[in-house]
Amino acid sequence: MPFSLQPLLSGFTLPDLPAAFLCMVLVALMIRAGVMDHPIHRSSHTRPIPKGGGIGIIGAFLLCLPPALYLTHQSFFTGPILGLIGGVVLLATVSWLDDLYSFPARYKLAAQFIAAALAAFGSGASLPLTVLFVLGAVFITNALNFIDGINGLASGVMALSALFLAASGIQPVVFVLFAICLLVFLPWNFPKARIFMGDVGSQSGALIIAWGAMQPHHFAAMLTLALLSGVLWDVLFTLARRARAGDHLAQAHRGHLYQLAVRSGIPMPLVTVIYWGFVLWGALACLAGQPWETGLLVLLPQLCWTGYVCTRAKARVQDHW
Repeated sequence: MPFSLQPLLSGFTLPDLPAAFLCMVLVALMIRAGVMDHPIHRSSHTRPIPKGGGIGIIGAFLLCLPPALYLTHQSFFTGPILGLIGGVVLLATVSWLDDLYSFPARYKLAAQFIAAALAAFGSGASLPLTVLFVLGAVFITNALNFIDGINGLASGVMALSALFLAASGIQPVVFVLFAICLLVFLPWNFPKARIFMGDVGSQSGALIIAWGAMQPHHFAAMLTLALLSGVLWDVLFTLARRARAGDHLAQAHRGHLYQLAVRSGIPMPLVTVIYWGFVLWGALACLAGQPWETGLLVLLPQLCWTGYVCTRAKARVQDHW
């Protein structure tokens, strides 16, 4: 699976510049708006921090995507693009309202399924494959939302993933624009957080990345899963571990691998960089070509990381995990 600068560079368009500026303005406005994320027992932060930075990311992306497509002679009025925009607008709206008012989980899950179905619209896939896409998109949406618990982790993972998707020729205009919006936001959130993305950023952004797996490229799904392997493994392992321990799976907790790593004394910025490294490793693993080879290659560092973190947690984390 070759990556190339040619499709990556072809994804850069003039509207990327106003998108970067607009993202900065919106993020700054959200900081001034003062919608705060107050720390609770499972939080990684210890003081109230503004949230809603995802409005800058998603707002700039949505407003600048139509002219970016127009300048590259691509139609905005196609099934895949309209489905993506519809799904992102729906999920961003519901996620922001949830950030403000805390909806019941069933309403949020329903919005995720509808948004994923909209994103899958126009993919041209068979009905069984479309259903699989929708289920996968909902899982990825929740996984990146769960993982958005320390500075820069989710936004950095999504930015790198978007760049590799673009470099492989998968919707380069879309993913370069999205990566730029994420990279503009990142200094506001890493290494020190002045604002959080909130659900509006993590869930809507995750849907955009998941949409990459739905594109008509024979390696799109494999590449997307490999790029997100660190995030997906963390969530799957944590669910399996908590199920075996008899914990309530829907209950909020601090038992993800990245959280245990921080609680065991690994510096938070280092944990974030390690998860960025998993994205880079996933891209390299895809060069193996065969799905089973890629799967084995992405699994190896996850097993090593899991063993290391769990060993540290047993020795250093005193409360329940």
